[in-house]
Amino acid sequence: MIDILIKNGNIYDGINAPFTGDIAVCNGKIAEVGHIQAEAAIEIDAEGKCVAPGFIDIHRHGDMAAFRDGFGEAELMQGLTTIINGNCGMGPAPVEKGSSLEGYLRPVLGDMLPMADTGSAQGYLTSLEQAAPPLNIGMLTGCGTIWAGILGYGGKHPHDDDFARFHAILERELSAGTLGVSLGLGYAPECFLTTEELIKGLAPLKNTDIPIAFHMRQEGDGVCRSVEEVIAIARALKAPVHISHLKAMGKRNWNRLIPRALELIQKAAEDGVDITFDAYPYTAGSTQLMHVLPPDFIEGGTAAVTERLRDKAKRKELEERIACGTDFDNIAGMVGWDNIVIAVVNTDANRQYEGNTIMEAAQLRCESPIDCLCNILIEENCAVTMIDFITCDEDIARIYGAKGASVISDSIYPVGGRPHPRLYGSFPRIIQRYVYEREDITLQRAIEIMTSAPAAALRLKNKGRIAVGMDGDVNVFDPRQIKERGSYSDPACMACGMEYVLLGGKIKLQNGQLMKGVKGAVIRR
Repeated sequence: MIDILIKNGNIYDGINAPFTGDIAVCNGKIAEVGHIQAEAAIEIDAEGKCVAPGFIDIHRHGDMAAFRDGFGEAELMQGLTTIINGNCGMGPAPVEKGSSLEGYLRPVLGDMLPMADTGSAQGYLTSLEQAAPPLNIGMLTGCGTIWAGILGYGGKHPHDDDFARFHAILERELSAGTLGVSLGLGYAPECFLTTEELIKGLAPLKNTDIPIAFHMRQEGDGVCRSVEEVIAIARALKAPVHISHLKAMGKRNWNRLIPRALELIQKAAEDGVDITFDAYPYTAGSTQLMHVLPPDFIEGGTAAVTERLRDKAKRKELEERIACGTDFDNIAGMVGWDNIVIAVVNTDANRQYEGNTIMEAAQLRCESPIDCLCNILIEENCAVTMIDFITCDEDIARIYGAKGASVISDSIYPVGGRPHPRLYGSFPRIIQRYVYEREDITLQRAIEIMTSAPAAALRLKNKGRIAVGMDGDVNVFDPRQIKERGSYSDPACMACGMEYVLLGGKIKLQNGQLMKGVKGAVIRR
């Protein structure tokens, strides 16, 4: 007998045009697709509904959130059945708890919780398996975390012994089953490494099929140069590369640099480079507030940064560089202080500024924007998260229409403060805004870039398709009813409209209600 039979649905298989049919699920797998006449323990009438693979988010920062109570609800309510952590070079392992590295990672990854073994990828993945996550989770090895443990944050360049140590750790982490590696070239210490040093560090991946995901060196004025760097690394290593959260920050770059970046990517792909990319469906991003500083200002870790920001001469230099600097990803210079929002702080004294722009907070504190920025970073020991309004819908739509694209959320999971609404609504937003409101892409294309495309980018071989033998991760929904309910001012609202979510061949969500006892899997390469 069939375990679950989904009848009469409009099947979007992740690649091809939709067709009407049935899906049989047995023993956690899709057993048959077509017109099926058989008995089933559970039958779901999907007439008039969309039946699609479970959605896949290959770029989240839920490394520690995965161990918190309530984790998974925000994901499953929007149809996510698989997520990947360890992005932007920031992995949860190898990290010594209580170290300066833990403090540096905290604004993005969260507190290193006691039940999570962060000493190695093997320990972390085993801890995750013991936690029995409510959906499927995979992990990338964060190269920035490894380099920080070897080089610190002082802008040091690696010697042969450093490369040997890095290679040994990298190979150990990959052997534990991480799905690939990620780099954070906008963050210390990787921002100080040259292209040649990056290639030498990644040498164990040469001529392999292991994906390398890049948070590029620049995502504003220098985005095309950064794309060229990624392509050069791909050519040198002959390995697949993936560009994370492709964008062109700053109004002066909108509708100008992304077309050129996509041309570079397309030409490289035509020349045989294995290259893919992704984008989140919002004009605002979210990361550490410290990321507005030039690379040389973040040398040496948080203690060195706060000492530097106390220096009046350094503040004056910072003000001048933000006013006219182009030698770094000058977020504040490109978008202005009135487009950078303080999202999360840790001290009660500064809680009142959560949700304010730097300009608004500066006025409330009777300070200049530079003094406000520096003082809040000092007072919070640099552990501040921002939301920054940086790009435009037209560029986002261009990216989603290009071959090789995937949808991501790039979600951070703050315990308090004001999270980015993408944590709750990225995947419904694709359908609601880019399919129906703006009509930039078709529903078929939307489902492709949420399922088969991300699965292909990270070599998730049994995910992202409605086909015989694939994992039984399936969504059933009326696409017109899929809604993102959060906003920047009120972000913590669950999405709605998903009727059924099957996880590993079992019903995980039914009519908006999560089913207890159904668990996901930890995905290992």
